[in-house]
Amino acid sequence: MRRYYLFSGFVILIVCFQSGRASVGPFNLYAADSSSYVRLQMVGQLRSELQIKETASDDDRECEFYTKFRRIRLTASGSVLNPDFTFKLHLSTAPGSLELMDFYFNYQLDKNLQFRYGQFKLPFTRYRIQSFQRLTFADWAVVTKYFGAERQMGLALHNGFERPPRWGFVFGVFNGANARASHGIGIAEIYNEDTPNPSDLTDPVAVEKFHPEIVCHGSFNSDDIDVGSDTDDSGDKWRLSSGVSAAYDFDPVARRDFSLRLAVEVLTKYRGFSFSSVGYTGYFKRDNDSKTEPAMTGALVQTAYRFYRRCELALRYALVDIRTALIRSAENTLEDDELDGLLHRDEELTAGFNFYISGHGLKWQIDAGSSRRTYAACSTTDYLIRSQVQLSF
Repeated sequence: MRRYYLFSGFVILIVCFQSGRASVGPFNLYAADSSSYVRLQMVGQLRSELQIKETASDDDRECEFYTKFRRIRLTASGSVLNPDFTFKLHLSTAPGSLELMDFYFNYQLDKNLQFRYGQFKLPFTRYRIQSFQRLTFADWAVVTKYFGAERQMGLALHNGFERPPRWGFVFGVFNGANARASHGIGIAEIYNEDTPNPSDLTDPVAVEKFHPEIVCHGSFNSDDIDVGSDTDDSGDKWRLSSGVSAAYDFDPVARRDFSLRLAVEVLTKYRGFSFSSVGYTGYFKRDNDSKTEPAMTGALVQTAYRFYRRCELALRYALVDIRTALIRSAENTLEDDELDGLLHRDEELTAGFNFYISGHGLKWQIDAGSSRRTYAACSTTDYLIRSQVQLSF
């Protein structure tokens, strides 16, 4: 019954949005002298998903179907006393959870130099910097789970974090501790290590010790290309964005952190067609060993085509390959009964259809795909079909 009421409420919001009989946000609150303001926004995603999973022990398959709110996000942003001094507070309020996503302050010294301090995403790949609201598929590719970028506390210098100019840069120093155990957990996954979640406000845990990590991202962005989304909603002439990212941890936590991450990427758009690709490499240090060795490599290739301005077809392939050095290190750490389940390879192939009712503010996404995971003793292939409606205001 509770799910029914949640669904009904979501449908009512959609109807109101479309009918024009209700005014939706964002909602802005201004100081009397207009020196400060607060903007309130909300995003909700209702997802239905059918999963067909192959068990590792036999040829049987398990089917699971659910409908739930995947994300409910609240944000408050604005300026404080000076339009160049801004802030953002971003909370996840999905049923049964409350998490701090982002909380940072940003100061613009001039148009080519800004400072950001607080908790926010590492500037590791433009693909991950974009908002989840503007994804071409209903969720992130599998590569972000392993390589990140995760959220951390830090200080960054940049000339446009989310909206870079023709030549963009971000350079940051962070505390090295993953603030949310959902992205950038590839090393811990291989060692079967638990990852704490300091951002969980319902059951907070202590933040790990400070171990500095420097992260940098540089990009070239031609002809005012919109890098905030990897779809082409303008249908304009050919545009290109390319970038490189690097993250180096001076004192990585054993069996949890990369010592070095590298990524190169390209995004191109032309008359409704878009193509993007990202290549990843991660390095680690074995226990009590200062030598840096390759841990895993990854790749993401994605293409999409918008037609009739509101409709889009998309295709995505992502791969994570665990390197021999990390596999051998994990074999020396895991228990005997865990060795058969040691992951060697994770890949996914996904096709999607999007219907943009009102841009990214109201859209309906349908994905269908497969996920293949190769272990030391066997391989499994899972299938999924999901439908997601997103409303943001």
